[in-house]
Amino acid sequence: MLNLTELDELENSVQALVKNAQEEIETRRLEKQRDNYYQDALGELEKRLEGLLTSVLQALEQLPEAEFGDSVNRQQLLETKADIEKQIEDAPIRAAEIADRQLILQEERLLEEKQHAQDRVWRQQLKEDLLDMIREQTDFFSATDAAIAIKGYVNDLRAISGLEEVVTTLIKQINTYSEEGAVARVRGSYEQTLMFIYDKAMQNRARVDRGSELQPRTRHRSSERRPKLYTELAGKVVIFGGHDRLQTAVKNRLRDSQVELVWYSTQSGVSLAHQGESQISGADLVIIVTGYASHSLTEGAMQTSKKLGVVPEMVNTTGMTKLLETIEVGLKTRQLANRMNTA
Repeated sequence: MLNLTELDELENSVQALVKNAQEEIETRRLEKQRDNYYQDALGELEKRLEGLLTSVLQALEQLPEAEFGDSVNRQQLLETKADIEKQIEDAPIRAAEIADRQLILQEERLLEEKQHAQDRVWRQQLKEDLLDMIREQTDFFSATDAAIAIKGYVNDLRAISGLEEVVTTLIKQINTYSEEGAVARVRGSYEQTLMFIYDKAMQNRARVDRGSELQPRTRHRSSERRPKLYTELAGKVVIFGGHDRLQTAVKNRLRDSQVELVWYSTQSGVSLAHQGESQISGADLVIIVTGYASHSLTEGAMQTSKKLGVVPEMVNTTGMTKLLETIEVGLKTRQLANRMNTA
């Protein structure tokens, strides 16, 4: 039979699996939505451009070359015709850029929701650490002193509506060890009450030489500081393909990590691809983004990887969610393998 610890681990595992499944479903929905954005944008661009081209052609019919060969207006219309035809030819690229911009905006929202959910879990764990700290104080002065540590986390507690419980527990602990009865009580709001106790604690500190300030132990929290997405990642990642907007979005998300990102995008990568061999040889992870990459860039990256005995990750996407997930899983797998090899 499962003991409580094993049951906790199973519960956490199931919750993580369900959460990952929900994120995958949402990511897939956004990818399908991107296709709709693309079709809508392409249809709108082609409709408007073809309407303009029709107007230009009709005007040119009124200015035949035999009669208006030296006409400035006719020359300008011809130049406009060539420009519109080029824009019609490039319409799929423009539509893809519009769709990708919308997709990344939606993915940013999704990642912010994920960060908020992670923040909430950490703040709940922080509250438990603060409650433990309060209950561990076994005299009046140390119980009052706990307010100094709590003050630094007021915003986090307020965000989860946890300030009332913490301050109520603090009041109870102070009064338990007070020789003068229930001296601590709610004064105004719970934040005002905490500040009143904090001021008393600071006055006590000024009168008595006490040790270092109390701080909650990291028992329930995963880390002392509120964690951010991807900050624990480290390693060198080389990416081929993708567009510049995708590159910027991914780099921004990894800016607080220890990831060294070398990127050969579709726009700039072909001219720099000859440098890829030296970069791939020292990489922890090589990724080829097939959802948005030129054939020459993709083929060159695959040939270089094969030559060096490296198996790249193939990611068919134009958004950042799946790419970030590939980076996270790839680097964590590499880190785990390294630890096991050195154990």
